Formats: sequence, C-alpha cells, structure tokens
Amino acid sequence: MKIKLLSIVIAGVILAGCGSDNNNSVTPEVKSKKIQAFDGAVWGIEGSFKCDGEDTVRVGTTDFDGNIETQNETFVNSPEKCAVTFAPQENNPNYKAIDVSNGKDLSAVTYKIPQGLLEAGKKATASPISTLIAEQLGEDGVYDEATAQTVFASLGLSDVVNNGICDSFSDYLQDVDSALKKLKNGDDNSLYSKVLATTVAVSDVQALYPDASPEEIAQVSKNQAVIILHQNPNYPLDENGDELFAEITKEKLPQESFDAQKDKDLTQDEIESAPVIDTKPSTPPEKPEDSTKPPTGGTGGNGDGSSSGTGN
Repeated sequence: MKIKLLSIVIAGVILAGCGSDNNNSVTPEVKSKKIQAFDGAVWGIEGSFKCDGEDTVRVGTTDFDGNIETQNETFVNSPEKCAVTFAPQENNPNYKAIDVSNGKDLSAVTYKIPQGLLEAGKKATASPISTLIAEQLGEDGVYDEATAQTVFASLGLSDVVNNGICDSFSDYLQDVDSALKKLKNGDDNSLYSKVLATTVAVSDVQALYPDASPEEIAQVSKNQAVIILHQNPNYPLDENGDELFAEITKEKLPQESFDAQKDKDLTQDEIESAPVIDTKPSTPPEKPEDSTKPPTGGTGGNGDGSSSGTGN
C-alpha cells in the first residue's frame, strides 16, 4: 500500500510541474512584439507589416512613445521574415503624425524596415535611414550589412559603427533611440550633431522627392546636412543653447537645386551661399492621459510635402 501511495504522489507532482494550465489563477502569457517609428518617437503614424506568404497586416497607429504592438504569431516568432511600413493614413482628413521630441509635423513621412533586419527578442525601429536601405534593396530585397554599410557611407555616417557606438549597422537600426543616447553622451558631440542633421535631411528629402533614387536621396541629404551644420554648428541647439529642429522645404530646395546636388558634394562656396534652411524652436507636445489615442488636427501635411522629417 505504501508503495502504491508513493507512486500516486510522485505522479501528482509530475503532473503539477508539467501542466501549468491546471493553475487557473495564473493568466497565460500572450507573446507580443513592439515596433517603433522613431526619429524621435513618431506619434500617430499608421503601421503595417507583411511577412512571407501572408497578406499585409495593419496594426494601427503608434502611441505617444512611437510604438505599436502586435500579437501576430509570425511577426512575434519569426520577425526576420517580415517587412514593416509606417505611412500616412489614406482618406483620413484628420490624420496627423508628430515627432514628440520637438513637435514637428511628420504627417507626410513614410518609414520602412526591410525584411531581414528584424530579429526575435530584439527591438524593432523604423527610421529614415532604414527606409533608405529598404529602398536601396528594392521591394523584395532582404537586409544585409553590406547594403547598410554602403548607405551609411553614402551619408557620411560610417563612424556610428567605426567609433564603437554600435557593433554593427543593424544594432543602430534596430534601436535608434539607444544609439542616439550613446552618441549624445559620448566624447564626440559633433558626430551626434551630424547624425541628427543627416537624419532630418534624409526624412525631409525622401518626402519631398519620393520618385528619386536612393543614391540621389543619399547625396542630396548629405549635402543638406552639411548646410544645416554650417548654419547651426551646435545642432540641434541654437546659439543660446535652446533646442530647435530643421525643416527642408521645396521653396529652399527646388527641383533645379536637387538636380544640381544629386550626384556631387557641394563646394565650400556653395555651402556658404546656400539658402538658409528653416529652423523652428522645439515644442514637444504634452503626453495625453490616454497615450494610445492619435494626435488630432492637421490635414496630412501642407500640400507641398514639406511637413516631414525630424531633428531628433
């Protein structure tokens, strides 16, 4: 009898250990993955993703911290199979997207993450530079470090890896926020300013000239960043130490200026004589009680595509 009773006890312990569903007081964990639109955090932009062999999944609009969250099984478990797009909401007259770091209207931007850049267990960030890489790879292209290296080099930003800030370009692209914080707190603040100026230029130029090639976007953005830094040496701070952001418009970068810059670096004389790029004081929005609600107001840009990009 004792042996039989002991066997029952042991069986009961084994069942209790393997069958966590037997504990009705514990809620099963639901796996999910966040995606962030960042340059700084973009609030209110609509996100979607498409994985191998599956239809496009619309996730909704980003919260105040630039995040959307999905429980899609493929995306959670095999994100490397998926490509992500953040884009303006179609047919929504009240659509508005905002950079919460400075209040800039981003209603005209589109940010992408190419397939192959995401990894399970790691952060996911869509940014202007990941968008440029996605465009370089093409619609069905898969991310590789060599392409990322080429794009960063074309922007003059190879040092984000070469100086030890990130171990790889994918590290930077997957978590732009953390990389920028490292740059800001590092010894070489000029690289931080250069990254911010270049990123805002990429974002704005992409929105202004969506039909231009990735190579042309990179070259013009690099030139515009040089102008931003020449006119604002402490970017994103003004001469008084107050935060600002730059905004490139078609008024200051018309088609003829774009064409003149798309395949060469500017000379020093051209930099010094360039039109003054618009800058505005940083006015971050207040976080609402319900941070998941999109910002209201706006009409999706000002009609010429100039409401785009960020300076942070």
